Amino acid sequence: MIKLIKQKLTHRTDDPCFLIGEEKIYSKFHANLKAQQKCITNDPNELWQYIKFENYINHKGLEPTATIRELYKQRAIQIRQQNEYVRIWASGGADSTNVIHAFHEAGIQPDELATYMQYPGEIHGSQNAEVDFSLRPFLKEVERWWPDVKIKFYDVLPEHYHWYSKNAIEHWFAYTQLNPSGFSWQIPYEIYPELQEHSAKYQTANIYSGPDFSIGVDKQGWYYRFVDKPYNDAHNAPYQVFFFADPQAKDIWLKIVHRAKKHILKQAEDNSIPFEDQILGEWNIKTGELAEMEFWLPDSIEFGRKKNKNYWKGLFNWGPKSSLRFLNMISSVTGQETLMNLMHYYKEIDKKYPHWFHNNTIMEDWIGTRTNKIYFERS
Repeated sequence: MIKLIKQKLTHRTDDPCFLIGEEKIYSKFHANLKAQQKCITNDPNELWQYIKFENYINHKGLEPTATIRELYKQRAIQIRQQNEYVRIWASGGADSTNVIHAFHEAGIQPDELATYMQYPGEIHGSQNAEVDFSLRPFLKEVERWWPDVKIKFYDVLPEHYHWYSKNAIEHWFAYTQLNPSGFSWQIPYEIYPELQEHSAKYQTANIYSGPDFSIGVDKQGWYYRFVDKPYNDAHNAPYQVFFFADPQAKDIWLKIVHRAKKHILKQAEDNSIPFEDQILGEWNIKTGELAEMEFWLPDSIEFGRKKNKNYWKGLFNWGPKSSLRFLNMISSVTGQETLMNLMHYYKEIDKKYPHWFHNNTIMEDWIGTRTNKIYFERS
């Protein structure tokens, strides 16, 4: 029996959220609805003055002298010491692979390595290519390190997708990614309620390695900030702990932003002139793509490789994984019915609130909201 999670399950008071006044909301959809209710004019942009995205990170200071890999290990130890049960959600991607290595290099281990398998239309190996080609081979090595650590795969099957599309479609829309087949571990927690029961007994950390962030420089100095999009619409994910960007992880975060600054400084054309006298701007940082972050990764990983994202357009084509899952969804009658149910609901939202989305269409993406700029070089 699927057990829906409508309230944030957490041990903390500083989880990333949307603020409408003093009220914390953990769904972009619900936050937009709440803000829309406050609007008193026909101006489609009025609602943005009522929404604030907040993650409670305000770290400032000099770059720590410890190496970045030493700080990864310290962060792993901190999470292990603070929680009774540590679960790393691993996809086979760079970020989660580095987190696993950090635990190993620190001489400690999590209680569980977990991933969820997404099958929106039929059970087929093409659906989880990153898991099958990157994670599974790596897990063979991990099993030698940690023979007593649980390795769990939580299957989200076509009938699960279909159930949500028939019985809880607003809930699905509110707590999953805009892409119809994408979601966080909130969905496995609902489909497998024993996860909820276990986490109610033991203080649990579900480690999410991200998120990505932006770094910039203006006339006031260097700053970083966050946008809601890299959180993958997973704000309500139960007992979520961020490995890199977290209010309790000052040193590792300052190391990362100072390293990101050094990466951007390489764009200077004249090193005899201060960078900020040449270029002012803001850049998106994907931590796992920068060599400066010194991730523990297989040699086959190419740092900063270019992906032709010009072709990643529309609701069903946010990259190869997204398009594969769309094809999987339409490969069965059950999946097609799921898609039709979801798209009917999406169309109703699109007609009513087109101004919530880029270019006034749900087929592109949500309009994001950002945290305040944090000028990190100021003490």
